[in-house]
Amino acid sequence: MDSNLYKVPVTIEFDYEVIQQMANENGSKQQTIEYHFTKEGDYAAMKSSENDGLSWMIYTKEGATLMIDDRSKTITVMALHKIIGEGAKMGKDMAEGMNKKPLPKPTDREKMEVTKTGNTKAIFGYPAYEYIMKNEKGTMSWWYAKVDFDPILIYTMGAGKMGDLSKLKDNPAMQHNPMAIPVINKNYLSAEIDANGKAFMQIKSITKKSFTITTAGYKIKMIGKLADMMRGNDQ
Repeated sequence: MDSNLYKVPVTIEFDYEVIQQMANENGSKQQTIEYHFTKEGDYAAMKSSENDGLSWMIYTKEGATLMIDDRSKTITVMALHKIIGEGAKMGKDMAEGMNKKPLPKPTDREKMEVTKTGNTKAIFGYPAYEYIMKNEKGTMSWWYAKVDFDPILIYTMGAGKMGDLSKLKDNPAMQHNPMAIPVINKNYLSAEIDANGKAFMQIKSITKKSFTITTAGYKIKMIGKLADMMRGNDQ
């Protein structure tokens, strides 16, 4: 892979820290996720309490994802925007080649309806807005805090910052997907989720806090093609 595909910064400076807790399906175990954000959304970093082999995952506005392993002193760089594009083309080519029939429409159990309730409250000093998701499986309450920094990279999964959000706002598929709400609304942070009356996810703190990740001395491994990701890359 071209080593010039993405130049890893020597240091990355973050401005905000967010601590999140998530429960498993039966609520018997809690997972803590630590996030760091830059104010303008150029970088977003995350670390999970359940992942011993990965120190940090950093998403960048250019569409690269940096997976940092402090123990082995390695950084694996994935150009997800290129990989996703390859995967989409591959899927399209396969579908056309097989002359597939249209996919079946979602069942009533799979259909979701997301509605903004008008309820508001403060979460760590930020105004928060409630959305209700309903389908045949039950009801979920999602709260989104309107923060003073841009967290969008964690919702676009490292595929880069979205371009023209005004086009997405009119898309019903986006309007009725709770994970899309913070993509089509500027500076929205998913802060609380209650599923059928039980807390599933909750932000435990939002702090304006300087934090630096240093990459000097780390071995850089590049993955820029779908084939590289599938077979691994030892360069």
